[in-house]
Amino acid sequence: MSANISFTFRVTGIEDEAQAQAVVEELRELMRDESIGGQVSIGIAPERGRHVVSGGTDFPVSVSRAHLWCPEFEKSVAWYAKEAAPAATCAVEWSHPDEEH
Repeated sequence: MSANISFTFRVTGIEDEAQAQAVVEELRELMRDESIGGQVSIGIAPERGRHVVSGGTDFPVSVSRAHLWCPEFEKSVAWYAKEAAPAATCAVEWSHPDEEH
């Protein structure tokens, strides 16, 4: 069974703009690997003198076996971000639009 899911994420603990750009590239690779690259926006925003990478789905994505996929996806976001920024801290927030009505 599949579910429609939206998510946002934030990556903090990034040292500089070059490292932030590397995190963006790593996360874009993850989204391509997950076949959702065209459905997720990713960007860099300065926040209190630091760089934060954030992003999320542009619209809900359909995911099979979401109860298994979501925790693995969270681990992957952290792993890919840490490839470029070892001190990175990641947070993923989920929403289930079909259940919100």
